[in-house]
Amino acid sequence: MIFFLTVMTRHCARNMFLVVWLMLLATTPVWALCSNDTTLSHLSDTVRSEKYLKGLEAYRTGDYVTAFKFWKTAAKEGDAFAQCNLGACYFSGKGVKQDYSKALKWFRRSAAQGNDMAQCNIGNCYHNGYGVRPNVDEGVKWYVLSAEQGNAIALTNLGLCYKLGEGVPVDYEKAFDYFYRATEKGYPIAWNEVGDCFFFGIGVNECPDEAFYWYKKAAEHGLDVAQYNLAMCYAYGEGVAQNDSLAAGWLLKSATQGNVTAQYNLAEMYSNGVGVEKDSVLAAKWYEKAALQGHVDAQYILACCYYSGNGVEEDHYMAAKWYARAAKKGDADAICQLAGCHYWGDGAAYDYEKAIRLYKEAAELGSAEAMYCLAEYSVYDEEDISIAMKFSWYCEAAELGYVPAYNKVANYYYTGVVDKIDYDEAFKWYNMGAEAGDPDAQYNVAQCYYLGLGVEQNLLTAARWYIRAAEHGNADAQYILGTMFYKGMGVTQSYEEAVMWYDKAVKLGHPAAQYDLGICYYYGQGVVQNREKAVELWKLAAEQEFEDAVAALKDLKE
Repeated sequence: MIFFLTVMTRHCARNMFLVVWLMLLATTPVWALCSNDTTLSHLSDTVRSEKYLKGLEAYRTGDYVTAFKFWKTAAKEGDAFAQCNLGACYFSGKGVKQDYSKALKWFRRSAAQGNDMAQCNIGNCYHNGYGVRPNVDEGVKWYVLSAEQGNAIALTNLGLCYKLGEGVPVDYEKAFDYFYRATEKGYPIAWNEVGDCFFFGIGVNECPDEAFYWYKKAAEHGLDVAQYNLAMCYAYGEGVAQNDSLAAGWLLKSATQGNVTAQYNLAEMYSNGVGVEKDSVLAAKWYEKAALQGHVDAQYILACCYYSGNGVEEDHYMAAKWYARAAKKGDADAICQLAGCHYWGDGAAYDYEKAIRLYKEAAELGSAEAMYCLAEYSVYDEEDISIAMKFSWYCEAAELGYVPAYNKVANYYYTGVVDKIDYDEAFKWYNMGAEAGDPDAQYNVAQCYYLGLGVEQNLLTAARWYIRAAEHGNADAQYILGTMFYKGMGVTQSYEEAVMWYDKAVKLGHPAAQYDLGICYYYGQGVVQNREKAVELWKLAAEQEFEDAVAALKDLKE
């Protein structure tokens, strides 16, 4: 119906507020009732009948059945305006069952009397195939007849035709000219179109200030798409000083009218606390409104909200439901998450075969996470799955920047499972994962520095990476740090530091740390000597069959 600006943002793995100016190309022209003085002025010799006016009054109060009855009577008596509006009732299904053929019939009767709105509506019917075989060329002819009488909607529709090259060659200057002529008739949709032309330089030089002026003019007259566009001007400071608060205010106006893109972006603002106070409940509310209108990103994010209980009560079944709805639209992330629901039986029935099939579908759509999951969860099968194939999936995921895959790819090179051991390549991938914040990769890159595999040995650098992994809760890294401080390897020797790191690993159940911390207590190294505590720790390690602890306890008995 009109052009408007939209945003593309992603969440969960799409979680940042990012607004991108794009055009959604909508090719459905506008149609309307005969209900304003501008339209009536083109038929100055036609008197509006009492029945027509009563029908108009009923229509404006929402009593469409009564409006239809009055207009039907007046139409049969030859009232051109009533004929046009009767056609509009059939067209929209208000007050009567929708019937495009009957709508076209009454539009024709009204147009035969020179009614410009009816002419415009006939153009719309031909343009889109309502009640007649689609014929864009014929539609343009009717728009021209209506536009020649100054009909703002027809002028706007002609502008769209020239903008899109439908029924006429693309001509942006003509498009702008028609839009601008329509603005002179006080038509908000035309104001918004002119705003688009100035913003994107369509048939006129780009001018954000002019774009802002026209968007604001249309927005203040209640046009939801213009309110959205105005919000984006404030969000990015295009033609006006940047102001997130005003952006949010105009998004709210547009979203309240049902503009799905505004609803989604308003949800993003509440989710991220941009222009408004951060509010996960209101974010979920607006995501749901957009999701119910079919916005695929909103459907995916709403599923994530239900899965994590963010702004809504945690409900994995609802999460799976919304993942499924987004998945039907081909959203790779949603397909991947739905696969996980079936793989784990979490919110959806356990179904291994369906899960793998969905992972493959998502992977084919470019989901790096799905590629990773295929490698992780696929069972070795002589016909389908091999070690080489798993490695290939990990590599594809890694090449696409999926961080957990870096460590997996490195492991293959480190162990030489697929081809041969290649420590240099292993270190490269471990280092990439470590720099990206993967604790496992941080531990492994520390190991490379510690052992001098794929990189020159450097105990100090090793210690630094062990610390980063340890701070993420890696018990092995905590234990090794304890040992390095205990012996002064690459770091200043300190029993106290050793005890601190051993203790962290002990809390995670690390048997070697239990044994070595026991040593510290037994000899009073870095702690007050406490041999009972030492024995207690050795018993814990022995329960995990740690041989040194078993031997120590045996020696004590002897």
